[in-house]
Order: sequence, then C-alpha cells, then structure tokens
Amino acid sequence: VVSRLVDATKKVSSLLGPITPHTEQACYLPTTNDGIPVIGEIPGVKGAFVGSGHGCWGILNGPATGEAMAELLTEGETKHVDLKLLGVDSPYRR
Repeated sequence: VVSRLVDATKKVSSLLGPITPHTEQACYLPTTNDGIPVIGEIPGVKGAFVGSGHGCWGILNGPATGEAMAELLTEGETKHVDLKLLGVDSPYRR
C-alpha cells in the first residue's frame, strides 16, 4: 500500500513526488522529523495547505487543528491557535 501511495504522489505532485518518506509502517500515524505537527500554508504552492504530523496525538489535537485550518482557509488567519511554531517554514523547526 505504501508504494502505491508514493507512486500516486509522484504522479500528482512535482514538488512532493521526489521526497522519500522517512517512515513506512502499518497503522500509519504521520509524524515529522522533529515531532512537531505541520499546520498551515505550504510555502511556494499557492492555495495548498497542510495539517499533519500529529502522530498518536492526532485524536487529541485534531479538533484544534481542524478549527485552525477552517479559520485559515475561510478568513486568512487563525484566531484561536498561533501557527508560528507549526508552519512548514517555521524558524523554530529543527
């Protein structure tokens, strides 16, 4: 299944396609290399947003992520969650 997802990503995204997944596992709980979720607009890809990388904490943090993403998409900013630390290009990301 993972290889099919990787192949599909290569077909639909010239930006993400060349990236090799750092982890492959069953019951996939996406995480980031630094363990901090990525939430916000993807730099350089107009209109593309991401809210992922929560790992096992997704069940707890999903509602706040959903609210932040809804605000970001409909209002252009978030009112309840500060996304400075969580962006793809955050200077705080390790």
